[in-house]
Amino acid sequence: MKARPLLLKTLGWLAVLAVLGAVFLAYSQPSLMQQLADRLWACF
Repeated sequence: MKARPLLLKTLGWLAVLAVLGAVFLAYSQPSLMQQLADRLWACF
C-alpha cells in the first residue's frame, strides 16, 4: 500500500526536474528570451 504514495512523490519530483530543465534550456538561448520579452512588451 505504501508503493503508491512513493510512486506519486517520485513522479512529482520528476515533473519538477523536467520543468526546471526546460527553464534552464530556455534561458540558455538569448534569442528566445528576447522574443518572449518583445511579445510581452507588445501587450502594453
